[in-house]
Parts: sequence; C-alpha cells; structure tokens
Amino acid sequence: MKKILFLIALLSVVLFSKELNVVFSPSTPPYVFQDGSGIVFTIVKEALAYKGHTINPIFANMGRAAELFKDGYVDATSITQTSMGLEAFYSDDFMQYHNAAFVLKNKHVKIEKLEDLRDLYTIGFKNANVYLGEAFKKITLENKKYSEVADQKQQVSMLLNARVEVAIMDRHIFTFYRNLLIQEKKVDENIDVELIELFTPTPYKTAFKDEKLRDDFNAGMKYLRESGRYNDIFDEYSKKYFEVKK
Repeated sequence: MKKILFLIALLSVVLFSKELNVVFSPSTPPYVFQDGSGIVFTIVKEALAYKGHTINPIFANMGRAAELFKDGYVDATSITQTSMGLEAFYSDDFMQYHNAAFVLKNKHVKIEKLEDLRDLYTIGFKNANVYLGEAFKKITLENKKYSEVADQKQQVSMLLNARVEVAIMDRHIFTFYRNLLIQEKKVDENIDVELIELFTPTPYKTAFKDEKLRDDFNAGMKYLRESGRYNDIFDEYSKKYFEVKK
C-alpha cells in the first residue's frame, strides 16, 4: 500500500510539474546573474524545484516584466510587490532588499532624515520612487536634482567619482559593484563611503499567473527555510562576493 501511495505521489509530481517562464531583473548582482546564478535566482529555482518545476529565465527590467506578465507571455515574475497592481497570485514574502543612502565621507554630506535629500544630487535605481514608499516618492518629485538609472553599476561609479552626492540602492548590490569597479581599477580602493539608514527593509514577492504554482512556490520556500537551505544560499554568496577583493 505504501508503495502504491508513493507511486501516486510521484506520478502527481510528474503530471503537474512544468517548465515555467520566470522574469528576473537583469542588473541586480549578487541577487541575479544572467548565467543562472545569484541569491534570488537560486532561491526561486530551488523553491519551484521542490514540486518538480523547472524554470526558463527571462531577463527584463521591472517595467518590461510587468508588461510581459500582463500580456501572458510569462508564468511568473520575481521581485514584485502588491503595489505594482498586477492581477496575480502573490507568493509570501521571500526576500528583502536593504536599501540605504550612500555618500562619500570626504564630501561631508549631512543626511539624518529623508527630507535632507530634497536638495541633493541623488541617483536612485530604476523605479526607486515607486518601491521605497510614498514619503520618498514625494521628495523625489520635489527634488529636481533626483534621477534614476537601470544600470546599478553606473550608480556606484557616479557616486565614487563624485558625479552625484547620494546613491540610493541595496547595500549588497552596492558592495558587489564597488568591489567590481575596484578590481577593474576604475575607482580608488581607498575611497571612504558612509551608509546612512533611511529605509526599512523592502520585502518582495513572486507573482504567479496560476494559484497552484503560487502554492507550490510557497511550499518550496517553507522547505528551504525549515531545512536551513535558505540561509546557506545567502552564506554561499556572501563569502563569494561581499568581501572587498583588492
């Protein structure tokens, strides 16, 4: 009887598993690399694999990802929030970005609260004024010196080369690109940078077209957390990318 039940369960996985078209951001290492690695990429892939699904990654910026999802070209899009307004089955929060303001210490830029950004040359990541809350959005609309770029390596370069006063981005993405620019000898490794905490961690979800796939993903996430694999993934990439290599 146990063997029969096992075979039924196995057959169920085979019949209902599928390859899913999933959108990932193209410019957020160490969270996503286009070679099929990264923190987010690995978490999403392994969570879906728990129920037998595989993924076909599609790389697009957040705006394009929303269009692909709305038009039915993909099964899911990672790194989303309900504020995007997609008609979707949203997963539980599965990761979060730790966004902050970065400034050069030798410029003595004083920032204690969001309002202090109002008159500073500030560069944010694409759609930062959507994802970082209404208070931040209001300030960006009032600040004519505020702009956004999709290329986050460019953000880091602009700050380290003193072309802007403030860069708004996730701390791990900043560290990754700073390390890369140092290795490429495009910036001075001795430049001191100050991180200023202005934002609470930003949680993200994965949006699915199908409720069953969403539930499969949540089940996989539960397994990754309870087994310790979730933390292991972060540890693996932390050791590889978050130390400055001079």
